[in-house]
Amino acid sequence: MKYSILFFLITPLLLFCSTPEKMNEPISTNEITLSEGWARPSKSGMMSAAYFKLNNGTTISDTLLSIESDVSSNTQIHLSFQNEEGLMSMEEQKYVLLSAQSKVEFKQGGLHVMIIQPDQDLIEGDSLSLKLHFSSSIELIAKIPIRSVN
Repeated sequence: MKYSILFFLITPLLLFCSTPEKMNEPISTNEITLSEGWARPSKSGMMSAAYFKLNNGTTISDTLLSIESDVSSNTQIHLSFQNEEGLMSMEEQKYVLLSAQSKVEFKQGGLHVMIIQPDQDLIEGDSLSLKLHFSSSIELIAKIPIRSVN
C-alpha cells in the first residue's frame, strides 16, 4: 500500500519534469540559410555578381554586414535601382537587415553581391565560395555555381 501511494505521488512529478518537446513548446530552427545561389561568368579582372536567397529561420533579427569571396579580395553588397532620370543605378549597401522569420532575395535589378576584379576567370560550370558575416557573429559559408542568366 505504501508503494502504491508513493507511485501515484511520484508519477505526476516525473511527467511534469519531462523534456520541452513533450511539453509542446515551440522549437526554433535557429538557422540562417542561403539557397538558390549563383554567380555570373566573368574574365579575370572584370566584374561579376552573385545572387541568392537568404532565409532567417530564427526568432531574432540579424544584420548582414559583409561578404567575402574566394575569387576576389573585393566584394560589396549593392542595390540596383532606377534613378530620377529613369536610368539604372547601383549603390553600395553597408548592411542588409534580415528580420526574424523573414527572407531577403539577392536578385538581378535589386540587392546583389558585386565581385570586383576576380583574380581568376569565372567559368560556367565552376563554383565559388561566399562567406557571409552577420552582426550576431554568425558566419555562413556557401559554395555557389557559376552560370549564365536563365
